Amino acid sequence: MEYNFKMVHTGKDLAISTTVLLAGIGLLFLNKGLGICIGICGLLMFVFYKGGYRLDRRGIMLTRKSEDICKDCRTSLMDFLEGRISSPTIRQGHEGGTIRIDVYFNKAERVAYVQLYDFCNYLYEPATGIIELDGARAETLISMI
Repeated sequence: MEYNFKMVHTGKDLAISTTVLLAGIGLLFLNKGLGICIGICGLLMFVFYKGGYRLDRRGIMLTRKSEDICKDCRTSLMDFLEGRISSPTIRQGHEGGTIRIDVYFNKAERVAYVQLYDFCNYLYEPATGIIELDGARAETLISMI
């Protein structure tokens, strides 16, 4: 199954963009050039500033978090993702190498989408596909990162 995550506006993004736009309009009366510059920045933020993610087939808002973790934790994390153990061991650091974990999650819906990457030849290469976690397993992973 293919997962396509689209970047979307969150409420926080819209609030920040609106504040910058209003500040630009307010500054227009004090300093015309600065007001126009800040106002244009606010408009551009409406277009380009997106901090949330949405999966095409599900309508929930997701947050993305990436962590570099110790390669010694890889087997524990793989066992957790495959459902063999109930709680993985996750340690920050670079002892013995590095792996990266990308997690798209929503705490309220108790859902997470996870992908692991191995660091090899100065590049992150996918070690797994995107794995969907629901319920308690998703909560466990979200609380650990």
